[in-house]
Amino acid sequence: MAGADVEFRLESLEDEERFVREYLPDAWNRFEAGDFWETGWFWAYRQFAEYDSGPDCGLVRIVFEGDPDAIVESEANRWNRFDGLESWNLRRYEETEEGYESLLEQQRDVKGEIGGEWEYRLKPLTAHFALSYLREFGEELPAVAEHSDENRPGIGFWTMYHDAMVQCGYNWYDENEACLKGMKNRLKSLASYEGADTAREEYDRLLAEWEAYWEELETWLDENPTGEASEP
Repeated sequence: MAGADVEFRLESLEDEERFVREYLPDAWNRFEAGDFWETGWFWAYRQFAEYDSGPDCGLVRIVFEGDPDAIVESEANRWNRFDGLESWNLRRYEETEEGYESLLEQQRDVKGEIGGEWEYRLKPLTAHFALSYLREFGEELPAVAEHSDENRPGIGFWTMYHDAMVQCGYNWYDENEACLKGMKNRLKSLASYEGADTAREEYDRLLAEWEAYWEELETWLDENPTGEASEP
């Protein structure tokens, strides 16, 4: 088994969304049922198209460890028939400058021995979740929903992180640390793609919002019972 990825360029952002929703879920079932597939995940990038660093077309990558020739033989006809697909390109990691022998080796080289292995094992789980989400919801959930009588807590995609952490055994403080780590990580990512000033502006926005939350929190504490719940 070898590490590789396939990059798909699509004519429009709408074509990318169709590819992700209509092709990927069934394709993943075929991948995992075949003896040419070991593990893998995917990336889709239409949400970044509005930014200078984003793609100028639909863009999807399937990253995998398996038999690249067999995967191409199994799927190429479907790729070529997909309406709106502009091109696809296979990249074998063994043929890159680094000459990685596997996807696991590539992840360890980029992220460290432990971090690389954990990502190698976590990303396929997130791919499973993403495909289940696409099957379940015909429309994209808001990242953060407005509070309303119909949605009092403001349930949105953010809730998935909370639910997953509780289900996997993490507590309030673990979740707070994870959220803080995520914000720090995203500020550095913003700087890498959109520039240092953009990262600074986002930091200032987050800081101002967090400082302003103190008054809202104090009001909530005055109006609600505290210290009495018996289960989280």
